[in-house]
Amino acid sequence: MQLRRNAPQAGPTGPDDHLAGRPSWDCRSCGRPWPCHPVRERMTSEMDRVSLAIYMWTNLEEAIHDIPRGPVSDLFDRFIRWTH
Repeated sequence: MQLRRNAPQAGPTGPDDHLAGRPSWDCRSCGRPWPCHPVRERMTSEMDRVSLAIYMWTNLEEAIHDIPRGPVSDLFDRFIRWTH
């Protein structure tokens, strides 16, 4: 098996690089609050609404432990409201 050299690779800001950095829950790639716009677009195109809401609820529960300051309603908006 021959390995391909110079194969195209995802750039540093590809959608797979937009991961949540904990405990801040800011995007590791763009620094914006996670889920940032590229992640939201990718998830809405790849997941049905119910699965997306459940997945984001799980993330919300984790974020509440990491980001205890501020109104919970802000975190709800950040993690859940946009999924509907």
